[in-house]
Amino acid sequence: MFLTFPALGEVPDPTRSPIAALGRLMPSLRAFRILLLPVLFLALGVGCSKHHDSSADPGTAPTITTGPSDASTVTGRPVSFTVVATGAVTLRYQWAKDGTNILGALGATYTLPSPKVQDSGHYTVTVTNPNGTITSSPAALAVVSAVTFSAPVGVVLDASGNTYVSDMDDHTIWKVSPANQKTLLAGTSGFAGSLDGKGSNARFDTPGGLALDPSGNLLVADTGNHTIRRIAPDGTVTTLAGSAGAPGSADGVGTLARFNAPNGLAVTSTGAVYISDSQNHTIRLMAVDGTVTTFTGIAGKPGQVDGARATAQFNQPNGLALAPSGTLYVADYGNSCIRAISSSGTVSLLAGQYGTHGYVDGTGSSAQFYLPVGLALDAAGLLYVADAGNHAIRKVTTAGVVNVLAGSGSSGNADGVAAAGLFFLPCGVAVAPSGNVIVADTNNHILRSINPSATVSTYTAP
Repeated sequence: MFLTFPALGEVPDPTRSPIAALGRLMPSLRAFRILLLPVLFLALGVGCSKHHDSSADPGTAPTITTGPSDASTVTGRPVSFTVVATGAVTLRYQWAKDGTNILGALGATYTLPSPKVQDSGHYTVTVTNPNGTITSSPAALAVVSAVTFSAPVGVVLDASGNTYVSDMDDHTIWKVSPANQKTLLAGTSGFAGSLDGKGSNARFDTPGGLALDPSGNLLVADTGNHTIRRIAPDGTVTTLAGSAGAPGSADGVGTLARFNAPNGLAVTSTGAVYISDSQNHTIRLMAVDGTVTTFTGIAGKPGQVDGARATAQFNQPNGLALAPSGTLYVADYGNSCIRAISSSGTVSLLAGQYGTHGYVDGTGSSAQFYLPVGLALDAAGLLYVADAGNHAIRKVTTAGVVNVLAGSGSSGNADGVAAAGLFFLPCGVAVAPSGNVIVADTNNHILRSINPSATVSTYTAP
């Protein structure tokens, strides 16, 4: 483009040159526009298409692929409902019981950690995202009342199938009928003491092991009082030996004898009583006339010495079981093993490894236990062990062969078969007339039953 200058005397037109230049430029712009428009339409078309996708397709509404399932449990045993849902993020959940929203129940899983009977009902979950809402079909929950205790420890059954339980933390002794009706036999809930008397007028302090004598009286190792008590069938409580609040190791008759945290009990056919005097690390023997002597072990000297009973040593002996042959089995708690005392008085290792904790089946010293507490024998001579630290029930033959009956080695609270049945620090064990093994599941606060097929169930209230 060239600039044009005005002639002499002519007034310059400031627009002429730009207009002229623009006129000459227009044909070029028209041609460029023809070439540019398809490109612009293409670009705009693509851009509009993208914008259309995001506004017209808002995402996927939630869909429930796996809804919550019906469930049943006992009081105090955790239970959970779970839903699996898909859909555009973010999915939000709201659980409801019988149509009423549950405060704070906002996850894909809803757990009742300690259900009560009144928690029975129908549970649903509503799943929501910005694109929709869906509600699951209802899942029914049935909660059955378990027979519960504060801390059941000792357990024994009579010939009629009644179960007697010492509740360590509650300082009471209970009777549970074959129909699972629970009634107080002696003591007052929550009140420790040492009074003799009838029923709730009597007092105990952290009662432990139980045993029945040939006359049908219930014997109690009143651990916290350092005494041995007797409860008549009518609930009358009498102190047989030891002095409340006065621990010691003296032999003697009746209240002149001294114990230090007695626990396990085993009764002979004539009515004499073996007592595991746990903190004295000895086994005591109380004759029918109330005379107490030290049967084996050395008071105040824990150890792991086998041999003659006069020189043998134990470490916090606990549960006891007496075989018809006269062999006395001892749960040597502090040594994590099972000991046997022959009728001739020789102490030997039946199973486990001295001072070694573990969860291993095997024979003799190849097996391992972890703080065994309760013992019980069945009619065939098989020994059952409440292996408290392993949260399991073990069985031991007379040859020392150890196998797990139920439990997994980890704490829990579940019914099931063998390893699927879970316990939490089981301390007491007994054998029912039916052959079922009854367990005081201490930290689950309940009683359990294991049938001959190793199926674990829970005592439930009638």
